[in-house]
Amino acid sequence: MAPVAPVGRAPRDAGGRGAGTAGDARGHDAGGAIVVPWRIAQRSGSGVIEVENTGASALHAVRFSLAGDGLLGLSLPRTVLPGERLRVAVRGTRAEAAAEAPDSLLVLRWFAADGRELLWPVSLT
Repeated sequence: MAPVAPVGRAPRDAGGRGAGTAGDARGHDAGGAIVVPWRIAQRSGSGVIEVENTGASALHAVRFSLAGDGLLGLSLPRTVLPGERLRVAVRGTRAEAAAEAPDSLLVLRWFAADGRELLWPVSLT
């Protein structure tokens, strides 16, 4: 089981934001929804998923959890800066790839600037 590991910073655009930005955790649409400041940067068939903070601000107490069958390495809360990436490895219950655990869901959790905990589900398939 691999722990969640920082990967580094992604290239910045001319405005200083991460390429392919989706906004930050403070952005709201007219219906009150929060713009998710994350994107899947890479995904492997062996269950390794890399996510990038595409927002304009640091995100705090970021960690992963797993719902359903499977194994997830230790995910300690950490601050993720704009453009920074995190990598996590998810395995099935008997060390098979994450794709072998179809009833599982990876959940990325973090806190918004106003103190609300936000969750973003990530499909493993």
